[in-house]
Amino acid sequence: MRAAGPLTWLRIAPALPVAACFASCGDAPDAHIPGGRNDLSASRIEILGSSDSLSIVWDLEITSDGSVWVLNEREPHFIGFGADGELLGAHGRDGQGPRDFPMPSGFLTGGWKGGAWVFDFARHAMIRVSEPDDWAEVSLRSDSLPPGSVQGAMNMLVPSVRTATLGREIIVPRSGGTMQEGLLQYRLSLLGADLIAVDPETGGVRTLVALGEVLDDPSGDFIPSEGGFPLWYRLWAVCGGDLVRVYDRVRNQLRGFDGSGAEVEPVDLPPVPFTEVSARQFARAVFGLRQAEVTGAVGVRLTAEDSARVLDQLAGMVKGQPHELASYLPRYVDLRCSEDGTMWMQPLDVELGGLRGGRLWLRIAPGGAVREVWLPERFDAFRFLPARVWGVYRDENDIASVASVALPGS
Repeated sequence: MRAAGPLTWLRIAPALPVAACFASCGDAPDAHIPGGRNDLSASRIEILGSSDSLSIVWDLEITSDGSVWVLNEREPHFIGFGADGELLGAHGRDGQGPRDFPMPSGFLTGGWKGGAWVFDFARHAMIRVSEPDDWAEVSLRSDSLPPGSVQGAMNMLVPSVRTATLGREIIVPRSGGTMQEGLLQYRLSLLGADLIAVDPETGGVRTLVALGEVLDDPSGDFIPSEGGFPLWYRLWAVCGGDLVRVYDRVRNQLRGFDGSGAEVEPVDLPPVPFTEVSARQFARAVFGLRQAEVTGAVGVRLTAEDSARVLDQLAGMVKGQPHELASYLPRYVDLRCSEDGTMWMQPLDVELGGLRGGRLWLRIAPGGAVREVWLPERFDAFRFLPARVWGVYRDENDIASVASVALPGS
């Protein structure tokens, strides 16, 4: 959800007992993927279409007829392209009107009834956006799922909320945490929240997985210093058929749960992608938080000179050993799945800054075999199909287009 005001800056105490870096810092080498790697060049990119309205894309969805819709940061929030690249339209305004979208927060992965649906945090509802002339809305309001309880924990600086279809149900993340409890407790409440299944036909609501009960507390022996809190992500996805996968940071596994909530065999991940972080790498990673505190708002950008000054200031403030700093950062920043059950995980790139991933994704077969896939430069992936990855490509002039990349062997 969007932050309401300045964020407290994070200071690291010189010596934090971080539970042996969750049993991964002392003896794990840099990640080595025995399955090899695929390095995909820009020549594999196929452009579907572009629009002058495309700015920063938060999400992308593919409908049953092959149309592609994107969730845009600015108005118009929704831009559609037909399977042949035809521009289908652009719509979606901010505001509080009956057909406005005050806080669109992410597409419903897997769609519903063949369309593209968005979850709007303020409306607390799923709204179909792929047919703008035929309004359809599914309210999520209930006693066990009140407004404000569907929260993503994907990134504190963007309003991203992951939702998905599982059979005839919609899966949403529910949390009862609030900022008033403090940033650390708020963050941990999001990580330990429940995955809730909603039947849009009957309005029935049930708990699919109580994450706080099945996942170990990743805070370990973490001792917060002044304003300090770990910057972890809650990552989950529906992975084909009747299966939900959840990233378990403590075990370094992808845990699996079927439609009844029963646990299935987990998938082991390779050694963590990094075990040490320098003070400057850490400063780059959390720069967005510091910028929000300095400017008093999320989304406000500093000048290049001010950014360099703040980054230097941050690097000088950071305390702690490299392995301690690494324990505060997420190992992975995204988890996606294709309909055949293949899992895709994006490691954090500590050189990029901003808690982002780079070109590298791990392609994990249902049986657990892992292969590195390096997607083309300037290509942001949002949807993974068995033979193709869909996303947004920005050319050398920073012009954005909806595009796809064919995977090797397809």
